[in-house]
Amino acid sequence: MADDKGTKEQGTGGESGHIPSSKFQVPTYVVTGGCGFIGSNFILRLLATRPDARVINLDKLTYAGNPDNLRDVADDPRYTFAHGDICDAEAVARVMKDADYVVHFAAETHVDRSLMEPGSFIQTDVFGTYTLLEAARQNPRLQRFLHISTDEVYGEVLPTDNPSVETDLFNPRSPYSASKAGGEMQCRAYVESYGLPIVVARPANNVGPRQHIEKAIPLFATQAMQDLPLPIYGDG
Repeated sequence: MADDKGTKEQGTGGESGHIPSSKFQVPTYVVTGGCGFIGSNFILRLLATRPDARVINLDKLTYAGNPDNLRDVADDPRYTFAHGDICDAEAVARVMKDADYVVHFAAETHVDRSLMEPGSFIQTDVFGTYTLLEAARQNPRLQRFLHISTDEVYGEVLPTDNPSVETDLFNPRSPYSASKAGGEMQCRAYVESYGLPIVVARPANNVGPRQHIEKAIPLFATQAMQDLPLPIYGDG
């Protein structure tokens, strides 16, 4: 959760974090969890390919968030970092008011951790998503809300099964996948109830630069370099 000081914003926004739109060409993207693996790659690519884009990165900086992932754009006047928790309604409201687009990456994502701390997953992935949606529906300029979910909401998909499609039923098998399914259900409710312009993506097995060492490829690589065992489930 955010501390008592609420959201701290750095960059051209200063302490308030509010940058008058007249100083920048639209669009303004609010990215949650932008210091993480996928979020940081998204921000770097967005700023590299969209010279007109402005980015506000709302990140709690948990163990998985690393500001160094974005050191290449830290001094870019189009980038603002806001230190805050997506479960903090006031912190969210402060950044959401400027959003034309929201890209919601922030989440608890590790299956093993969800088995040990399921409550934190429900809090972040379900309540945090609700908090963002509630703030988003107060913003009349919002054009699109992209919610990043996971293929794990489908449960186990065997090699002999047909590929999953959007209309398949959810069958989550861990607190992590259940929490992501819960976040998706909040999105669906806000589309149906309030007409919020939401798109949901369910990516699978992302790998690449800046990925946290707890994930499979970085873990296997670092273990192998040290001649240590490679942890697998069952018989692999």
